[in-house]
Amino acid sequence: MNQRASKLTLIFDPGTSLTKALYKAGRKGAVKYLTMGSHLHAVDVERVNSFNKTSDFGKPEDNAWLQWDNSACFLVGRLAQEYRASTSIKLLKYESMLPKILALIGAIAVQEKLSHFIKLELAILLPYGEFSNRRDLEKELQKSLGQFKFQGSEYRVELQRSGFFPEGFGIFSYGAQNKSPELIQGEISGVLMFGYRNTSLLLFQEGSVSLDGSGSTELGFYNFSDLLIKQTSGLTRDAIQSAIYTGVERVINRKTALGEDKSVTNLAVEDLVRARDQRRADVEKRRLKTAVANARKDYWQLLTAWLDEVLPSQRHLDRLIYTGGTSGFFEQELRDYLSKKYSEIDVGSTDEMEQELLSVLDLTELGLKKFEQEQLSLRFADAWGIFKRFAKFNPASLSLAKVS
Repeated sequence: MNQRASKLTLIFDPGTSLTKALYKAGRKGAVKYLTMGSHLHAVDVERVNSFNKTSDFGKPEDNAWLQWDNSACFLVGRLAQEYRASTSIKLLKYESMLPKILALIGAIAVQEKLSHFIKLELAILLPYGEFSNRRDLEKELQKSLGQFKFQGSEYRVELQRSGFFPEGFGIFSYGAQNKSPELIQGEISGVLMFGYRNTSLLLFQEGSVSLDGSGSTELGFYNFSDLLIKQTSGLTRDAIQSAIYTGVERVINRKTALGEDKSVTNLAVEDLVRARDQRRADVEKRRLKTAVANARKDYWQLLTAWLDEVLPSQRHLDRLIYTGGTSGFFEQELRDYLSKKYSEIDVGSTDEMEQELLSVLDLTELGLKKFEQEQLSLRFADAWGIFKRFAKFNPASLSLAKVS
């Protein structure tokens, strides 16, 4: 085993629908990203000999299996999904984080050809409602990182530095980077995070998280999926999630009455049609469109009831930022709601952060297309804010390299 250590800086965002990571290998490496499916499946240790290493054409994150403690063997992401594993809404994110973090480290080590001895700096985003579990997670990390196997190869990881942040903190940190301490401490700022499982409000007063003003609910996007499933036959959460896409459409700007190109997130209803006969398929498509409209309306009513309850009044807020994958799908409803509630304060999105991240990643044409279709710029925004803070990263100082 090569004992010369490799250095890895990793920001881990354990989304329920998609595991996301921003990382930098070495001290002067380029910032890169990696995504992995959120599925997780435990198997008997005796089964590990039946799994292969990544082929010459496959990606290590798509064939992620690992062992530690000589007793646990996990399949992660795409490989787990192929074994019919499903994502769990009830399972706390921090309970499933360890195998996902180890799988990410292993996949990055294979992709970047790192040493089997890694010195790690790790930052983790946690849902606001699970932030109190960070001490337990840190202890488990220290124990599990010491030695594990990824695709049968043994790795030792030394955790040199760790940081735990509530979801939304990266957004706040980015907005505060060019402000004076006096200005930050004099403002009341809010960050709304719309995720697959949770919707959260992080409220900052005098530069710190307000425990009384912040809150979280499990009214995430999966509720919309479940409402749709109840009105249809044979649909699953995974199928609905796979049918969501983002594309550029020509829309009318309500203020200027002019047309403009804009990224719009929609649900491809035709991808959910199961009938093969054309006449039956047309009938099924019409019924699905009606069900989608009804589920969308019902879910938004549930969400606005929570927003009405937790959002501060206009008089008690100076700035609000909204983000998260679900915010793209319900962007028009969200804009309409917030413009009525906050007509006199600064309400914004994470567009600036997303553009900066894209310029740093310097994606290939194919990589950029994937980012747009899967809303990855939006979904990575919070992690990008944490990366800049945790790694003390200045985009102007980096020698850029394209993601392979």
